[in-house]
Amino acid sequence: MNTTVIIPVHEFNEKIQSLLDKAIESVVKQEKITELPHMIFVSAAECGDAVLSYLQTKDKLAYEFIRNEGKTDYQSQVNLAVEKVTTDYFSVLEFDDEYGTTFFNTTEKYIKSYPEIDVFLTMLIEVNEKNEGIKLTNETVWSQQFVGENGEMGYLNLNALKQYTDFKMSGAVIKKSEFINVGRYKSNIKLTFMYEFLLRALNNACKIYSIPKIGYKHLATREGSMFDDFQKNMPMDERKFWFDTATKEANFVNDRPIDMSRLSKVVIVDEK
Repeated sequence: MNTTVIIPVHEFNEKIQSLLDKAIESVVKQEKITELPHMIFVSAAECGDAVLSYLQTKDKLAYEFIRNEGKTDYQSQVNLAVEKVTTDYFSVLEFDDEYGTTFFNTTEKYIKSYPEIDVFLTMLIEVNEKNEGIKLTNETVWSQQFVGENGEMGYLNLNALKQYTDFKMSGAVIKKSEFINVGRYKSNIKLTFMYEFLLRALNNACKIYSIPKIGYKHLATREGSMFDDFQKNMPMDERKFWFDTATKEANFVNDRPIDMSRLSKVVIVDEK
């Protein structure tokens, strides 16, 4: 298996444990493969002991555990784990998500057939906490018939990405060398860090392909999750700020400090 699975864990409780059980099960019960992908768990320091104790109860589960003593945002955890990846490709499985049963059988075939591709996007199925389907994501490449390399469909390009910003990298299979070359994830970008990475990757001539008919289940509305908080509490002007920022910062490989001063409220004093 030429792909490593990275699972970032930044919080841990009974509910998270239940979700993580399903995430792990979706890896160990993969069909039509001869070996399971190596798994790397990277945990925030404050819940590291609990996560490690939990993993030690998993009989015969082969994994590597990293305690992240530094920044514990999603982006930093992924960046840290990538340093430990020894395969050519990796995929990030969020602890509340699941792979389809033939995910790695399919992706390994695409890796062999398209060795020039740097990022394989999944056909991502978004569900709510009742496991009810909400929508498909990343399928726009196919449904809108975007054409990329040599007139072949399935390739993401800047034109598509600027028209449709709702592409997600959850579960994507990424070439490690190119992820590092283009600067990894930027921890200073909040709401739109995945969008910014896709823009930056394309700006640096990476090739991104959306695999049709491959399943990755993404829990999009988990109560208390980062994106649930964004959706409920982030004002529209701040959301627009992060999309504008992603577009601008995609021109730079390094993670630069973000100036949020234009979001500061202007107080008008009535001197009458």
